[in-house]
Amino acid sequence: MKILIAPDSFKGTISAEKAVKVITHAAKRAFGDCGFINMPLADGGEGTAALVTSYLGGRFEKIEVEGPFGKKVKAGIGFVDDGRCAVIECSQAVGLTLAGKRSNPEKTSSYGVGQMISFATSRGAHRIILALGGSCTNDCGAGMLSAMGVSFVDICGNHFTPVGGTLHRVENIEYNQAFSKYSDVEFTLLCDVKNPLLGKSGCAKVFAPQKGADAAGVKRLEDGDKKFDRVVRRVTGTNCADIEGAGAAGGIAYGALAFLKANVVSGIDAVLDVYKFRRAARDCDMIVTGEGSFDSQSFMGKAVGGVISRIEDGKPCVVFCGRYDGTPVGENIYVVPIANGQGDDEAFVNASDNLMRSAEKFFADWKEKHSV
Repeated sequence: MKILIAPDSFKGTISAEKAVKVITHAAKRAFGDCGFINMPLADGGEGTAALVTSYLGGRFEKIEVEGPFGKKVKAGIGFVDDGRCAVIECSQAVGLTLAGKRSNPEKTSSYGVGQMISFATSRGAHRIILALGGSCTNDCGAGMLSAMGVSFVDICGNHFTPVGGTLHRVENIEYNQAFSKYSDVEFTLLCDVKNPLLGKSGCAKVFAPQKGADAAGVKRLEDGDKKFDRVVRRVTGTNCADIEGAGAAGGIAYGALAFLKANVVSGIDAVLDVYKFRRAARDCDMIVTGEGSFDSQSFMGKAVGGVISRIEDGKPCVVFCGRYDGTPVGENIYVVPIANGQGDDEAFVNASDNLMRSAEKFFADWKEKHSV
């Protein structure tokens, strides 16, 4: 028997690499020394840069950049293809974990992401792969662009670096000479959502509450995003707000689309292509995946949905998850919630043990039922 183990992280509890180890250990207890292919996944969010860089045999370099509130943080950049391509993860500079309990998308800035891009190109990278998930910002990438040489001007002619709560002050946009160096750089955005910039599915209304904004704050952010988009369209001649994924990472995707001529691709599709997932799955008898919460959103650019969509020949696929909302799945898809009736706090603390226990039981039951 041969098993492909390809989980995402269980956010805040179990990393993708740890999940692979736990599931592999449980499978070995049931099936002995069967064959394993291990593929810890990321969908364009946290962990993507490290996983892709490691898989491609690149190097990881840490630099100091501004965090979401301006305090210096260490951020890692992956260099692959002999340094010609850099893999940058927004969450390294503006991740929710960096904001902590202070998280407020009206005050956080993506400036550090621009510093990472600037550093990568100064080291010779001509292609930037930008993994977008997990940000604490809602500044439409204005901070990122400020660090790269774009100047934002208010009604009094003052230059400033906007944050989510001050986007409404932008009246004009200018370019410093430093920005011209990016015209020959190819930007690819790894996106795990399809949300546009504005409206009921936009970044402010959908994601800002998750980042600490109250109802009044969401309205201010949405109004600021609309004002900023009007200025950007006037100055650049682009109309990017409605592009799928433009609202990713608090609109960082929008800024990259409008100013950097970036291409948006599904993060999980890009990662699975790098891993040559289809080929590996064809050689296996069972596919195992997992994530923190398995629901309808899992089929909208998330890792588990990407895995399920690529399984051929009706092979069994096991989905271990912290929560399951009952979303219908196809034949031969086995959803296994691991919380075992525990409350959120208890399940959070015991996540690894719960995964081990649930995986051991599932594999033992499978072995008995199928006489493996």
